[in-house]
Parts: sequence; structure tokens; C-alpha cells
Amino acid sequence: MSKANGVDRPQKDVALFLDFENVYISVRQVYNQNPNFEVIVEKAAEYGRLIISRAYADWYHYQRITNALYANGIEPVYVPTYYYGQNPQHTHAIKNSVDIHMVIDAMRTLYTHDNISTFVFVTGDRDFIPLMNAIRQYGKECIVIGVAEAASSHLAQSADEFFFYHQLAEDVVPESQTRDPYEALVEAIKLARERKSEPTFATLKLLMQEIMGSFDQARYKNKDGKSFARFKDFVREAERRGKVQLFTNGAVNMVLLPGEKAEEVSVLAADVIEEAAPVIARKIEHHFDLVVEAVHLARRRNNLCTMATLKVLMKEINQGFEESNYQDSSGRPYAKFKDMVEDAVSAGKVQILTTGTVDEVFLAGEDPQKLSRFANRGKK
Repeated sequence: MSKANGVDRPQKDVALFLDFENVYISVRQVYNQNPNFEVIVEKAAEYGRLIISRAYADWYHYQRITNALYANGIEPVYVPTYYYGQNPQHTHAIKNSVDIHMVIDAMRTLYTHDNISTFVFVTGDRDFIPLMNAIRQYGKECIVIGVAEAASSHLAQSADEFFFYHQLAEDVVPESQTRDPYEALVEAIKLARERKSEPTFATLKLLMQEIMGSFDQARYKNKDGKSFARFKDFVREAERRGKVQLFTNGAVNMVLLPGEKAEEVSVLAADVIEEAAPVIARKIEHHFDLVVEAVHLARRRNNLCTMATLKVLMKEINQGFEESNYQDSSGRPYAKFKDMVEDAVSAGKVQILTTGTVDEVFLAGEDPQKLSRFANRGKK
């Protein structure tokens, strides 16, 4: 048995993959010291027997560090940095391929070592999210260790467990300047703004862990004395107390300060509102106009204007849409959506181009042959 976070676990095999430059540079910038590899290895070993432990970097630039890695059982994997330029004195480094080397190595490990049940990644780079998603689909556990100010909130959310480096190294634990969690939430929103991040739930929860040293909404209770099961519930309580306001618009949830307008402080919210505005503002006089509006919306989203796509978008524009609710020129309800679109063609509102594979819908006056994604396929 092994023990992680005070809980006994069955003995398992663990693989550790360390994005060295990401962690080394981040620890140096945030804490002004070299990273402590011993505490990283100790955390990974809490999940079982550490049988693979590798760090990836261009070791030509960090030759003195390799001894510390070997001392902690970590194998340095050399990833060269390539340069370009005619004059050797004025060459520029191209970003090395540490990410792809780690991905390939982790996937090879996944396929060849069935005994490994836990993958530990030491990085803050969100580029590893697809890798972790693939590993978790095989029933494996993904743990991430990142550095405050350099860790992606989306990466943290994608992991089974996430730890800040300062939570492992006692000598760099930041002092908690904000004890009240609701004040910490306000501070987290301001910090997200400083770092040009959107104040989403995932981002704010990560920042609160950074601000407070550790944070778990389950430690706090609502007005009824019940612990918060979700971070969203905690935010709603903060809203009830007048500390923040919750902005929700279908595709996005974010937290704002009282009195703020989402479109003025958030690029993401502004985009969502701008996209929805034309649909809401424009009055639909006839069901043919509804077809036209759906084509416009499909274009804004770079969607293919097929019958199926347009019908879905028409339901979004006009909730509860069904073609049977509308009548053709003879006063009969439409039996098929395609019949409605063909009537819109007869009315000069849209055009249909059939390529044999799919029916594409275009606006009146457009050149379907030029705009079609399928009409010229296979032609030289």
C-alpha cells in the first residue's frame, strides 16, 4: 500500500514526465530559486512505485542541473534547440520540441506499459490537455504539478488532481494575505484581469488556490449550513452577498465585479453578445426570412450550410421551431424541412446547390459554384 494525501492506496506503478524548462523558468521567476526535484519525486511516489521518471530539455544550457536530476532518480532526456540565420553571431533559437517529445514518450508508455496506472506531468502548459484526455480514456489517472502564475486553469481542470509547486515545497509556501474566501474571489477576478485571463470558474478557482495557499469550496458553508458541493454554488453565495455578479450566456459562464458590464470587461463575453445580437434584434417577418437568418448565422460560425445545420440553427433562433408549424402556399403544413427551403428558393430568398453528396444552401445573388465546399472538389 502507498499513501497519497493521507489516504491508503493499493500499490501502483507511476510514470513521471517533467517539462523542465517550463518548471525551471517559472520557479526562478516566481520564487527566485531553483526547483526542488526531491519534493516532486516524493509527490509522484505517493501514488505508487515510480518506475519511469524523465525530464525533457536542451541540457546543453543546463549542464549543472543534470547531476541534481540523477540524484533524484530522474533521467534527463535531451531535446535539441535548433537555430536559424546566416551569421553564427546573430542566430535566433527556434522553440525546441520538448512538448512533442513528451507527448510521444507518454503515448508510447501508455501503449507498452499496461502496468502503469498513474501519469504525473510537471508542467503548466495547456498544450498537454489532449494528451491527458487520451490517457484518461484508457482508464489511467493523470496528476499535474504546476507553478503559480504559470499554470493553465484549463490544464488543471483536465487533470484528476492538480497541485501547485508551492504546496509541495514548504520553503516557498506564499503567505495568505486574504483569509476571507469571498474577498479572495474578488482578488482573483482582479488578478485574472492583470494576467489577461477570462474570469471563468476554472481560472478563478485556480487563482484562489494561489492566493490562499489552498482552497476547496467544500470547506465553506452556505446560509443553510451546508457545504458547497460545486465552485459555482460558492460563487452564487458570493453574488448573494454582493461581492460579485455571475454572467451566464449559454456558451460562457464568468464572474464579474458588481456593476460591471460583461461586454466592456471581457472579450469572450463581448463576442458571445455580438454573435447573439443580430438574431435577437432582427424581427422575423416570414418563415423564409428565418431560413435566410439561419444561413447568416451559419456563416458567422463558419458552419456548412446544409439542411441539417440550418434546421438546428433555426431552432436556436426561434425556440420550438418545427417546419410543421408553418404552411406552404396551399395552406398545408410542411411535412419536410427541405420542402420549406425549396419554397424559399421559389420565393427568391435562397438557392440550393446539389452536388450528389450534400445539398448546400446559399443566399440569393451568390455564386454557389464559387462558394461551395464540394462543387469543385476533385477538379483540377
